[in-house]
Amino acid sequence: MQIVAQNLTYIYSEKSKGLAVRAIDGVTVTINEGDFFGIIGHTGSGKSTFVQHLNGLIKVGKDKGGLTVGEYDLSDKKCDFKGLRAKVGMVFQYPEHQLFAETVFDDVAFGLKNYGKDLSEEQISSAVRSALEIVGLDYDSVKEKSPFELSGGQKRRVAIAGVIVTKPEVLVLDEPVAGLDPRGKTEFIDLLHRLHKTFVKTIIIVSHDMNLVCENCNRIGVFSEGKLVKEGSPKEIFSSLDQIKELKLSLPVTAFLTEVLKEKGVNADNDFTEDGFVDAVVSAYMERKRGDK
Repeated sequence: MQIVAQNLTYIYSEKSKGLAVRAIDGVTVTINEGDFFGIIGHTGSGKSTFVQHLNGLIKVGKDKGGLTVGEYDLSDKKCDFKGLRAKVGMVFQYPEHQLFAETVFDDVAFGLKNYGKDLSEEQISSAVRSALEIVGLDYDSVKEKSPFELSGGQKRRVAIAGVIVTKPEVLVLDEPVAGLDPRGKTEFIDLLHRLHKTFVKTIIIVSHDMNLVCENCNRIGVFSEGKLVKEGSPKEIFSSLDQIKELKLSLPVTAFLTEVLKEKGVNADNDFTEDGFVDAVVSAYMERKRGDK
């Protein structure tokens, strides 16, 4: 499902004089099927407002641009938003706070029952089992437990299972690793890549973690004051040091160290992934050793 926004604009409190805020301002971008797309920008830059349009949580206003997600035209009042939301999963920051049902099974099954059409109990049970197993939980052990009795990490996994149970083609995550320790972050990102290799064709993450987006995203969009000011590969984004500083964003560690080495006369040109950086440094070191002989 390709996502195409054309001159998309959204104004909070538009009809209230003196209170109107232009949250996104003429955003035009294409997110291709298969992308692992990162969205970065300072607080209040419009990132979250933009992604909330993608499954209709915020509706496209009249004369406020266009937005299509696959076959769904979200600027059309007759758009099948129920069908859209089965295809576009939305995971908010601290998704475990979204848990509400008495049992894990009921929590995970809720979205499926809401979006599914005439599913049998057997089909629902099979889908819930599959979703829980994908996120690394044992179905038989947790299905009858209250989600509030689980550990923090298990709660987050249950919340994710509740989103992916409909097997969405697009998964949107706002600050996906917020509050997780290093091991938890690694496990969660590994889970996203496993999903990306199966039924989730496109993943979009909103994050302040530059290392996260640089290491995992093939393309990045930079928001500032409601506008998409730059879009490209991690290397294209983080090579523009002056612009990054102007936007008050930090550099990923790999980009920062590459610049430090460059100032010291060491050319370690790389794509800013961890592996790419290490390979470039080793190559530069070996080149220097050969020159010293």
